[in-house]
Amino acid sequence: MEQKATVVRLVDDHTAMIAVTRQSACSGDCHTCHGCPHPEETVVVRADNEVGAEKGDQVIVFSSTKRVLKLAVLMYLMPLVLFFLGYFLGGGGDGQRALVGGIGFAVGLLICVFVSRSMKKNGNEMHFAISRILEQ
Repeated sequence: MEQKATVVRLVDDHTAMIAVTRQSACSGDCHTCHGCPHPEETVVVRADNEVGAEKGDQVIVFSSTKRVLKLAVLMYLMPLVLFFLGYFLGGGGDGQRALVGGIGFAVGLLICVFVSRSMKKNGNEMHFAISRILEQ
């Protein structure tokens, strides 16, 4: 996956901190939808800088699409799968089944938080690399 970014600062000769605007999965027609709580959220992340980008440069950064999809599956599907497993495998009436499903959903969210923190702690977060500098 390629995205536009801005170099915020240089860490060393081969690493830079970049500001990336998160991309959503929608069409980007925010003025007609207003469905996203933060449609243009910007995050600052570390990126490999083998092309020699300088502070203030507009760049194209690359990140693994496969990794993004794996994380999306984990974050979106895990809580839902656990909700439905809890609902359909939980015994009793509808209220009790919904409660067990809700607990499954909460457990799914906790697993996602744990995995996210573990990835951050182990330095296994999303990896970005600057692929080229845009002409200004």
